[in-house]
Amino acid sequence: MPLYLYPNVYASGSVPLGWSPVRGGTVKYPVRNRAVMRVLRNLHAGRWQKVIKKGNSGEVHYFEHESGQVAGVKFFSVNL
Repeated sequence: MPLYLYPNVYASGSVPLGWSPVRGGTVKYPVRNRAVMRVLRNLHAGRWQKVIKKGNSGEVHYFEHESGQVAGVKFFSVNL
């Protein structure tokens, strides 16, 4: 499972232009999968958390390092 480190979710190229987060639509929790945590710590040592952020046109799921860098960014569009 190759994961790449990005400075933010927009730099990953997965989030479309015009997407913006909704206020109060963010959920953060610890990474529970040990294999994923091992890969993330090989990318950048330190504390990681799983983030789900709702936005105007969909949700963004990613892993966030305590420094603010992100990995494993996925965008899920909302079909209206």
